Amino acid sequence: MIIHSDPILIASLAIPLIAAIIASFTGKRVSATLASASFLPIIAYSLYNIAIGADYLVPLGALPRPIGTIYLINDGLSNAFGFAIALISLTISIVSVPYMEHRFKVLGLPEQFNIYFLLFTLCGISMLWIVYAYNLILMYIGIEVSLIASFLLIYFYGYDGFGKTRQWIGTLYFIYTHIASVLFLVGAIVLALYANTMDLYTIKYIPPLAWALMLIGMLIKLPSFGPHVWLPWAHGMHPTPVAALIISVVGLSAYILARLYLVSPYFIVDYRIPILAYAIIGGVLTGLGVFRHRYHYKWLLAYSTVANMAYLLAGLAVGPYGIVGLTLHFIAHQFGKAVLFMTAGAIIAYYEVTDIDEMGGLQTYIPSVGAAALLGWMSLSGIFTVALLGEFYIFLGLIDTLGFSLNTLWAFVGLAFMFILTGYYGFWALKEVFYGQPRRQYEKVKVDPRFVVPLYVLGLAAVILLFPPASTSLISSVLKAIGTVMGHV
Repeated sequence: MIIHSDPILIASLAIPLIAAIIASFTGKRVSATLASASFLPIIAYSLYNIAIGADYLVPLGALPRPIGTIYLINDGLSNAFGFAIALISLTISIVSVPYMEHRFKVLGLPEQFNIYFLLFTLCGISMLWIVYAYNLILMYIGIEVSLIASFLLIYFYGYDGFGKTRQWIGTLYFIYTHIASVLFLVGAIVLALYANTMDLYTIKYIPPLAWALMLIGMLIKLPSFGPHVWLPWAHGMHPTPVAALIISVVGLSAYILARLYLVSPYFIVDYRIPILAYAIIGGVLTGLGVFRHRYHYKWLLAYSTVANMAYLLAGLAVGPYGIVGLTLHFIAHQFGKAVLFMTAGAIIAYYEVTDIDEMGGLQTYIPSVGAAALLGWMSLSGIFTVALLGEFYIFLGLIDTLGFSLNTLWAFVGLAFMFILTGYYGFWALKEVFYGQPRRQYEKVKVDPRFVVPLYVLGLAAVILLFPPASTSLISSVLKAIGTVMGHV
């Protein structure tokens, strides 16, 4: 793999950090503008490098062993994830302004947009540093910064509910995800002691103990079925724009595992069948569990996030094509779920309702929000969006790694049922919220364009990425990245 300097990448990753610091000293308009505009350079950078198929390492310097050289990686995989995170950060920062105006009023607080956008932008940029990091210590720093920033946002501006305060919910979120981070760090230290470095370019083999610790940590953070109990609390009770943003935090666990797989795949290969079975069983059970959460629209959306994370775990288990599917579904899920969370945010801002049993018929009163929700569920379900390609590549990975026979039929049936289930509960939820007869009195309102225009951008981006040349450029760039890393190892 080529190594050379890239000041544009470094500057693109530094700009949001600088913007976050400046925003902390400014008012609403300036802080919001800085937060949005600061992500434009990395969007442009990632799209350009996907188009040209860039594939190289950028050295930042070296620390004494066992940390080693700290690299950034510019390849199709990092740019695909980087583009998705940066676009979500930009669009949701715009939606944050009308939503947080409402939220500050409900909390009885003066408008604290300087603090909000400081933490919001730190969360976004920390995820980008995770994506472009090619040294485990830099990844860990990104994980911790994203955790602290999102924890403070729920602690200060989240929701009380179900007999718990936002401080309690924030602490629950912090404890669970910090356990995950610590397990990852301990695994990274074990690896560093073995390889005398945390530099992924130098590492050729990850010992089983290190692999197991990092895998368990990321399964908690993903979260997979079992450890998932923290996510509905956190996503359901976060300030809604933050819930939309930190979907990427959980999905990045799959990205980290994919990076480790490309360096040392044997562990996932050896345990492919149990990992795949765990993903399918967990995805089906949590998908069926979505129907139980009528009492809170955001909890329903959070539970569907758990179900969709099983797609990413299944993609990880089925080889290089599966990682392409993982990447495409990550993009589709992040775009779609960000849209859906902010439709919930619009309903809260205009009607102060979260219980689906009190909704129904809202398409008549806020049609622009209902149309955005349709795009969101399409993005998750693989209907006319890039998620369709994600599903295809996960199936292709399954055929490539396990073949198609009676012995593997269970996996094909299980995956197909997961995909169909997502579409079924998605359009069931759409019907319950936006169609049918209203289950309480509503009045038609004029929706602030900042609530819906950014959502259409995300929804339409998921559609555009389904078709050439966008899809061919993206897929070929990701495949090239996978081939380059595995070829180096």
